[in-house]
Amino acid sequence: MRLSRSRVALRAALLAAGGGFMLWRAAEARRAARALEGGEAALASRMALVWALVGALALLTAAAAALALRPRRRQKSLRLDDLPGARGGGPRPQ
Repeated sequence: MRLSRSRVALRAALLAAGGGFMLWRAAEARRAARALEGGEAALASRMALVWALVGALALLTAAAAALALRPRRRQKSLRLDDLPGARGGGPRPQ
C-alpha cells in the first residue's frame, strides 16, 4: 500500500517529536535517579536507558521515513518477457 507524501511527512514529524520527547524524558529520569539510592536508583537508571533506546529508535525511524520522501527516478518494471526462458524471451539457461 502506498502512502501519500503528506502522510509520510506527518509520520516522520510525529516520530521525530515522539523520539525527542522520549530522549528528554530519559535525561530527566537519569537526573532524578542520581538522587535515589540502592534498588530505586538502579530501576530508575534502567528505565531511563529503555526510554533513551525507544527515543533513538523513533528518531531513526523518522529519518528513514524522511528519506522515503526523496524524489526517485522511476525504474522499469519487471516483465516476464525480460526473463530468460520465458515464452519468446530468449534461450533457456541450462
